[in-house]
Amino acid sequence: MKKLSCIIILIFSFLLVVAQQGSSNTMADIIKNPPSPAKLVNDYAGVLTEDQKQALERKLVRLDDSTFTQIAVVIVSSLDGYDVADAAIELGRSWGVGNKKTNSGVVLLISKNDRKLNISPGYGLEGALTDAESNDIIQGIIRPNFKGEDYYRGIDQGTDAIINAVKGEYSNPRAARSKGSGGGKLIFIIIIILFLLFAGRGGGGGIIGPMILGNMLGGGSGRGGGGWGGGGSSGGGGFGGFGGGRFGGGGSSGSW
Repeated sequence: MKKLSCIIILIFSFLLVVAQQGSSNTMADIIKNPPSPAKLVNDYAGVLTEDQKQALERKLVRLDDSTFTQIAVVIVSSLDGYDVADAAIELGRSWGVGNKKTNSGVVLLISKNDRKLNISPGYGLEGALTDAESNDIIQGIIRPNFKGEDYYRGIDQGTDAIINAVKGEYSNPRAARSKGSGGGKLIFIIIIILFLLFAGRGGGGGIIGPMILGNMLGGGSGRGGGGWGGGGSSGGGGFGGFGGGRFGGGGSSGSW
């Protein structure tokens, strides 16, 4: 009897765990629970391959690094009764997509089974990514690809169009400094080379000039390249996390 009770308890526990796992990807749960670790490409419907997700993630992380603009791609199986626009806005607010100061975030929400999608920009991008432009991206780029079941191409080209719409709106000063520092270093190296040439003619110079030149060429090579070169705000790893952006109600929805 005791053994039977243990078996019943184990079966009940197993069913409870399965039920919890099955309900963990409802629209309400996704809105309330940002991904951990944080990612910009979140496929809860199993639409994309791992390579496709990684390619999109790298592109969107580079954008975040260089412009403080975060595009969160979220693919769900079902909206579970939510309006697609409301779900995208709630998700953007709950996750904090975009930079806290600039509110430069965009949510691209896609529901596979409902065959609906929405582009919602944060407050800081409503002027750059207008409702009309969002609609053009959906109808002219994403929708035709989705109708042909080419989800990756639709998302890839759609995010490219969003990037083109918002580029130049904001920039990451840290990335700009990293890009600009190369020119100053080059000028300094040229000055050192000229100094060595003239010093050599006069029989002086010694080893100080070459040592300085060697340090200039070798030093700083371990610093991050900034710009579009890779993930993370430090120029090192992947996505550093959402920044706390705010959302209003702009954007556009569509279906396929």
